[in-house]
Amino acid sequence: MKVGMLLHPERGIDAVLDEARSADQQGFDSVWLFDHLMDIRGSQGPDGPMDSFILMTAIGAQTKRARLAWAMLNPSFDYPTVLAKRLATLDHITHGRVICTLGAGWFKEEYQAYNIPLLDDHDERIAQEREVILLLKELWTHPAPEKVSFEGKYVRCQELPFNPAPFQQPHPPIWVGGDSPATLNLVKQLADGWVMLSSGNPETLSRVRSESDWPSRPMTLVRNAWIFTAETESRAIEQATQVFKSGGVRGTVDEFLGNNVIGTPEQCVERLREIESWGINYIRAAFASPEHQADVARLLLPLLDRDEVRV
Repeated sequence: MKVGMLLHPERGIDAVLDEARSADQQGFDSVWLFDHLMDIRGSQGPDGPMDSFILMTAIGAQTKRARLAWAMLNPSFDYPTVLAKRLATLDHITHGRVICTLGAGWFKEEYQAYNIPLLDDHDERIAQEREVILLLKELWTHPAPEKVSFEGKYVRCQELPFNPAPFQQPHPPIWVGGDSPATLNLVKQLADGWVMLSSGNPETLSRVRSESDWPSRPMTLVRNAWIFTAETESRAIEQATQVFKSGGVRGTVDEFLGNNVIGTPEQCVERLREIESWGINYIRAAFASPEHQADVARLLLPLLDRDEVRV
């Protein structure tokens, strides 16, 4: 089990860089940024989302260990050939810390506002994403002086001498996000990892992983979870309840408490063991404050190390 964490660029550039440096020093495996051009909550102002790729490059330059991931990179925001170069370049800057986390996109308003073509049909966007992944792999594994030509329905290039070859060989890991049947088929066919938005439960995972076409190759299975840990269970539950009541979290408070990792450090280790037994081997953690992040780093991560659960 490894644990990464979602960053908070909405707190401001200095705050998010400090957050990322802290995560790096504290031992979290990865740091994640959302990839949106507009605020998905509908509140647009002058301090809206920064460009996630430029911000991640700055984060990569100020960290040494943590891997870099997005939730999720939208392949419609750039030419796939250029995206391949940018990811390979960042992989070199960070000496092999890039995770290519891809989604299909969904927020129609940002497409329209930025004049970016949108495929309205979800499964067609997944088909486009599939071609992007095929092209990324082809370019990354056949760098110059070889020349790559690719003729898909959505993605094309002709006689492209691609460079630089990525730092990671054969290429950065490709993790696909989403839960639809079309997304799951894409995961099975081409992905190195699956970032589950809502499928991270024992029933769904048992069904999916028992299907005949589930791949035998190593696969990173990522579940999102809030983590609250404190010296006492009551204090951890109090923290979680306060975050739930502050708004922006779906469901009921009981569902929130039951679905996440909450308790003393020892209880959190047991909860992570339970989640691991479902087949999950990666947690993308959410923290409501730097203090909660620091609590997990101080109280829980040392136990995970001692328990031989990798973070």
